[in-house]
Amino acid sequence: MPHMKFRVTSVLRLWSLGVLSVLFFGPFEPFGPAAFAQQPPPPPGAYDAAPYLGQIRNDYVYGDIWERPGLSLRDRSMITVAVTQALNAASELRLHMGRALDNGLTEGEITEIIAQVQWYFSLPAEVDGAAIAAEVFTQRGLPESPAGAASSLSVERPAAAGPAPFPQSTALSPRDRSLITVALSTALYASGTLRVEVERALDNGVTQGELAEAITHVTFYSGFPTGVNAARVTADVLEARGLPLGDGRFPAAPYLEDLIDGLVFGETWTRTPLSARDRSLATIAVTLANYQSEQLRTHLERGLDNGVTVQEIAELIAQVTLYSGFPSGLNGSRIFGEVLRERGLEMPK
Repeated sequence: MPHMKFRVTSVLRLWSLGVLSVLFFGPFEPFGPAAFAQQPPPPPGAYDAAPYLGQIRNDYVYGDIWERPGLSLRDRSMITVAVTQALNAASELRLHMGRALDNGLTEGEITEIIAQVQWYFSLPAEVDGAAIAAEVFTQRGLPESPAGAASSLSVERPAAAGPAPFPQSTALSPRDRSLITVALSTALYASGTLRVEVERALDNGVTQGELAEAITHVTFYSGFPTGVNAARVTADVLEARGLPLGDGRFPAAPYLEDLIDGLVFGETWTRTPLSARDRSLATIAVTLANYQSEQLRTHLERGLDNGVTVQEIAELIAQVTLYSGFPSGLNGSRIFGEVLRERGLEMPK
């Protein structure tokens, strides 16, 4: 079965890494901090209430994705800092800024990442990122405002003054900036922007393999629907350029198929005590709230197949709309209506 193939491949990869570690560094405890030098210990108690989440973190995020050779550790840190800043994930951002320094990014480069995120997200994201960076730099005895950076890390920016436009600085190369903007567009589900940025990335020297790895990496920080969407948009760009694409559902990011068949549907969806029906309800709610139209359509279909009734979905759309806003609710209602008409089902009363 596909997920068995994925698990065997992952185990073999981890086993081979383990053998090499034993040969060069001595024995270690599997999946512990010594197993992978890049795996930081989680905050105390972080996964006590969700132990399976901790298992995914250890086995898949750090035990697999961060160890893949398609992107350097520096590149992976660079896009992770950008995405966690854009998603306002303060604890993760603080952790990954420290790891970014360990993985070869300079203070000036981190400052430039912070400034660049603002242009694709918001000024508050830059201010929050700057404050966290200042804390990390201070803890390490580094200057808070590196020389040569386009914008200062000071959070005391005058209200009328904006940051210097990032193209004026050479702290990051065009190739680095393209990787960052592809990652941000992926995480924010910004399909139109992503299409433009994938084109620019190819022009700036980012390879197809690096694009595939960036999409797969970001998926674990912004969710699988964002990765699926990015893989489809990127495949369209590659095909339009006449570049070679393989087989499979996601030829622009082929490892996504292994992860979805294995980790998502083969492993997580089959776990107890949540039933497939329960998981469908949760997934419909999330994709509805995040305005992820294509994935919402898929999971509305799956929800009906898993025993969720038409009336239950109608009530769920109304419930979620009160927490995510009417634009997402109206979009969900429109898509659900299309699904019902295609299936020849009656509209809810």
